[in-house]
Amino acid sequence: MYVSRLAFHTVPGKTGAVEQALQQLRTMVAAAGGTEPRILRTHYASLGAPDLVFEQEAADLAALEGQLRQVTERSEFQVWTQQLSTLLTQSPKREVYLLL
Repeated sequence: MYVSRLAFHTVPGKTGAVEQALQQLRTMVAAAGGTEPRILRTHYASLGAPDLVFEQEAADLAALEGQLRQVTERSEFQVWTQQLSTLLTQSPKREVYLLL
């Protein structure tokens, strides 16, 4: 089992708006077969730490790649990405973990 985490660094005061936008991403990921898509709000209060993390699980890397492809190929996702980018201080970073 793998866990994919996408970290978001928001413009000050826009964390709530990004959290709402991630609700849309959760719906897109679930429609692509993603299991357990979660939105995590972080409170590290340190420079460089993300404000929000989007997390999803996949049985294997092939399943994760298939889900990502299904989501990113949608025109709805392209529009969503353009709108979300104005609320972020940097591009989201993805990390993938193997659960043992």
